[in-house]
Amino acid sequence: MPVTLTQIREGLAASLATLDGVQVSAYMLANPTPPAIHIYPAAVEYDYTFRRGYDTWTLTVQAFVGYSSDIGAQKKLDAFLAPSGTQSLKQAAEADRTLGGIVESVRVVAATGYHEYAREGGSTVLGAEWQTEIYASGA
Repeated sequence: MPVTLTQIREGLAASLATLDGVQVSAYMLANPTPPAIHIYPAAVEYDYTFRRGYDTWTLTVQAFVGYSSDIGAQKKLDAFLAPSGTQSLKQAAEADRTLGGIVESVRVVAATGYHEYAREGGSTVLGAEWQTEIYASGA
C-alpha cells in the first residue's frame, strides 16, 4: 500500500520532536513561535524505480530561532546545523530511517546557511532550511 504525504510529514515531525525545547509541526505554520520547525513538500519524483516501486519525496524542513539575542540565536541554529549531537536536526531526522516502518529510507542531504525571515508585525527571525529525501513505496 502506498504511503501518503501526510504519513511521511507526520513521521518526520515525530522524529524531529526529539529535539529539546522546539515547537515542531508537520505542516507549515503561518506565524511560528521560535524556536520552531515546520515541514513542507519541495518536490516528488514518481516512479523512481519502475512499475510504481518507489517514489522520491523531497521535503523542506525549515527551522526558526528567536533573534532577540544575536549570539544566543546563532548558537541555537549552529546546534541545529551540526551533523551530529543532541540538537542536530540531521541526526534527529535520521534517527529512525524508516519513520516507524512506513518508508524505505530518510536522508538529510543538504542545509542552507542562515537566512532572516520576516514575520507578521515586522519582526525578524533567524533560520535555515534542510532538504530531506525520503524513498517510499509507490504501489
